[in-house]
Amino acid sequence: MIEELEKKYDEIKKNIDILPVKTKANRKRKQDYIRDEIQNDNARILAVKKEIERRLKVFDGLKENPDIARLQTEMDKCNIVNEWNIFNTSYEKMKLDYYLYQLSNYYKEDLEKVNNCLNNIIQAFKEVGISLKKEDFNYNEYAAEYMEKVINNTPFPELKTIFERLYWKNPDIIRIIEANFKSIYLKYEKSINKYYEERHKKFLKKYKDEDIVKLRIGLNNKLNTLINQDQYRIFQGFVNKEYSLNDYKDVDKIKDKYFKGNSYNYNKLNELIHTLNEYKLLINYKYIFTDMKEKLDKKDTFKKEMANSLKKINSEEKKLLKLNKKKAKKPLFGSKKNDEKWLFDYKTSFDNIVNNFKELEISSFDNTIFTKLSKDSTILDTLKTICSNYLYFVSKTMELDESQNIEDINKKFEDLNNYVYYNDFYFLNNIALLDEKQMKELICNKYNLENISLSIDNLLDDSIDSTIKDITKLINYEDFIKAKINIDDISLYSEYSNMS
Repeated sequence: MIEELEKKYDEIKKNIDILPVKTKANRKRKQDYIRDEIQNDNARILAVKKEIERRLKVFDGLKENPDIARLQTEMDKCNIVNEWNIFNTSYEKMKLDYYLYQLSNYYKEDLEKVNNCLNNIIQAFKEVGISLKKEDFNYNEYAAEYMEKVINNTPFPELKTIFERLYWKNPDIIRIIEANFKSIYLKYEKSINKYYEERHKKFLKKYKDEDIVKLRIGLNNKLNTLINQDQYRIFQGFVNKEYSLNDYKDVDKIKDKYFKGNSYNYNKLNELIHTLNEYKLLINYKYIFTDMKEKLDKKDTFKKEMANSLKKINSEEKKLLKLNKKKAKKPLFGSKKNDEKWLFDYKTSFDNIVNNFKELEISSFDNTIFTKLSKDSTILDTLKTICSNYLYFVSKTMELDESQNIEDINKKFEDLNNYVYYNDFYFLNNIALLDEKQMKELICNKYNLENISLSIDNLLDDSIDSTIKDITKLINYEDFIKAKINIDDISLYSEYSNMS
C-alpha cells in the first residue's frame, strides 16, 4: 500500500509540475486538477485509516497457540526422571537442601515464609511415604510443640501467637527445627532411598531413562520453537520491551559481519547460538570449575570424611537427648547453678550438631564427586554435579559476591539447571574439564571453516554478551519472518497505539 501511495503522489507531483499556467484557462485547469486530487486524497486518507485499523485489529485479536500449554504439560511429565538423577542424593531429590537453606535465611525476617518452608518440607517427607509427627522433633520441647501445630495445619494468625510465646522461651527454635529436620532425614534415609529405588524399578518396566531424557529435550526444542514463532508471544515481546524495534533495523549489517557467501541459514544460526551459550557457561562458572578441579585433585581424601561426620552427629545427638531426659525428670529453675550448667551443656551440644551437619553437607557433596567424577569427566557431567548440590552452588556464588540476594542466586541456579537438563549440547558433553583451556580457538576454527567470521575477540569475557546479542537478533528476525510478523506493522501499531 505504501508503494502504491508513493507512486500515486509522485504522479500527482509530476503532473502539477508539467501542467501549463501561461493562460487563464490553463491556470484554471491546474487549479481544478489540484482541487480534484485533494478531494481524492481525502478518500485515500480514509482508505489508509481503514487499513491501519484492520492491521491493528489483527494484533488485538492475537491469542497464544494452545499447543504451547499442551507441550509444557507434556514436558512437566518428563520431570519424573529427576527422581533418579545419578548425581543427586535422596536428600537433594526431596529438595531438602533448598528448603532448609531458605528456612535458615527467612527465620529472622518473615514468619509466613518460614511456615511455607516448613510446610514444603513436611510435604516432601509425605511424598516419600513419611508422615511426620510431633515425636519426630526430639531436639527440643518447644520446637516439638510448634511443629505439632504446623503439622496440624493451624491457621497462621494462631501460629503467629504460638510462635511469639515459644520464641521467648527459646530464641533458637527455628535453628533447632532446621537441625532436627536433618536428623529426621538421616533417621529415615534408608526408607527414602528404597522409595526412590522401587519407583525407578517400576518405571523401568515401561520406559528407559535415556528415552525420557531425549523426549524432554525434544519437547523443549519444540516448545521453544513454538514460543519464539508465536505471533502473540512476539507481539507481547514488543509491548513489554523484550524486543526493541531499533534492534531490527540493522540485521543486514549483522549478517554481513558474521556470514560470508551462502553460510547464512536458520539451522546454522541455532547451532551457533547454542555453541556461544555453552561457551558462556564456561565463562560464567569459571570460579566453580576452578574449585571443582581442585576437588578432583584431592578426591581420594574424601573416602572417610562422610562417615566421620555421621559418627560425630550420632555422638552429639546422644548427648543432647540425654540432656532432654534429664530436664524432663527435673525441670529447670531449681538450682541456679545446675540450670546454668544444663543450658551451657545443651547449647554446646546443639552448636556441635549444627557444625557437624555443615561438615556432613560438604562431605556428602565431596562423596558425590568421589563416586561420580574423575579427571576424564566431561564439563557437562561436572555441570550436572554442580546442579545436584544447591548448597555448594550458593556457597561458591556467595564467595564471588556476598552482596547478592538469595532470590538472584536461586534464579541463577534454576537457569543453570534448566539449561543443563533441557538442551542438546554441541561440545561440553565431549570436552573433559581439564581440557577446556583452548576452547576459544577450537570454536573459532570450527566456524571459520564454515565461512562464518568468528574471532577470538568475539569470545572474550567482555565481548561474548555482545556476540550472543547479535546472533540472537538474527534468530529473532528469522522467527518473526516464519511467524509472518511484519516489523513495519509492529512499528505502525507502536505509533498509533502509544505502545511506547
